[in-house]
Amino acid sequence: MATLRNHPLLQTDSYGKIFLYTTQEDVACVPRHRIRMSEPVRPTCLLNAIKTALLRFPHMMLGLAADTTQYKYRLLVEDPVVLPFDGVTQRYTIGSEDTHGYMFLAGYHNDTIFMEYQHSISDGRGFEEFIRCVLFHYLLECGHAVENDGTIRTTETAYVTEESEDAFRKLDEMDPSPAGIYQKPAALHADGLTWENDSPEVVTEITFPFSALHAKAKEYGVSPLSMIAPMFSRAFYQKFGEGHTEPVISEIPVDLRQFIPTLTTRYFVCFIDLPYEAEYNDLPLPEVFRKTKDFLNSQMQTEQLLYRAKRASSVCRELHERNAPLAEKEAEGRQIARQFVRDDTFLITNVGQFKLPESMRQYVKEYGAVLPCSVQPFAMLISSYNGTMKLSVAQRDHDFQVVTSLQQMLSSLDIPTEMSSYPFLVTRYDSALSSIPYVL
Repeated sequence: MATLRNHPLLQTDSYGKIFLYTTQEDVACVPRHRIRMSEPVRPTCLLNAIKTALLRFPHMMLGLAADTTQYKYRLLVEDPVVLPFDGVTQRYTIGSEDTHGYMFLAGYHNDTIFMEYQHSISDGRGFEEFIRCVLFHYLLECGHAVENDGTIRTTETAYVTEESEDAFRKLDEMDPSPAGIYQKPAALHADGLTWENDSPEVVTEITFPFSALHAKAKEYGVSPLSMIAPMFSRAFYQKFGEGHTEPVISEIPVDLRQFIPTLTTRYFVCFIDLPYEAEYNDLPLPEVFRKTKDFLNSQMQTEQLLYRAKRASSVCRELHERNAPLAEKEAEGRQIARQFVRDDTFLITNVGQFKLPESMRQYVKEYGAVLPCSVQPFAMLISSYNGTMKLSVAQRDHDFQVVTSLQQMLSSLDIPTEMSSYPFLVTRYDSALSSIPYVL
């Protein structure tokens, strides 16, 4: 029997619990999705669409509560809110009064819809399920004749509890082996680029036809990721690697749904480490691409990924369930999170293709997402929509050498690119500001 203590809507996953105890200063816990529409956004229609989508995604109707030892979820009765949001001049705190307690944010500016979420409630793939539902019902609210081709979880279908399950629990009875997992050395870092003030990050977007990258990847017998990651690592080395021999190590999240089938929209990923060795700087790029592909293949074995997932999620679950003062667990959680990301050079996330039914595409002109870099100097998010691939690079400083070098390498491969940059005022997350006292 479900009670208020174990209600399925109040569950989070084992790994995502760590984000309850951190802030935007520790890890990139508030990603931002930007959707440019064919016409100015109608706030009332957007709010109505979100209300409808919440009927289909009731596990998104969550706020935060706290007792003396834990942060927990609470079911919200407040209406959601749609905020004026240009991402530059106004900073909001997610989960606070700004969002009526919700752990996601919906905003608008001119023709663009912004949607953000606190990472404990979802990963990128899971949140995109919610975004697609919102967009579908938004276009209906606007009077557009759009149809669901069966790929969107709309109110035509029913919510089932498996959509908010802790899929990491499927690993409890497994005993995966760590054999063959890369034992990483100390990584190369960009000294001096840390979170020292309240200034915005900077985001650079590099866009190009996905077909051009795909053609080159096929020519070299590699994958798009095994091209993008080492090119960015080489650009990083050119700026920060003089006199160093440590490898640049990318931290790459891997969606576990392809290995453990689940409907969950909760956080369900593990991380692998991808090194770019100092000696790669003397090799032609195609050879580096092939070495990177071979390494990825060696680290993408199911057994290894499940081991990484179980090990990391167990640490986060133990911290959450431990009977210890909340302040103590918060300090430890922040230290765990910071050390985890500082062990690597930067984070690179590939959310893949953002897919919409054909009837919706004429109204949704552009899609992209941004991962704040937080305590790391850079974070890259790779997305694709309507044949255009977008590399969104968040960084701590205003020196564009790394992204410019990356663009030049893409151009040297006959991949035509466009590049633009803008300031990125990261949305805050602070559990102390977001939570209320927990009561039964």
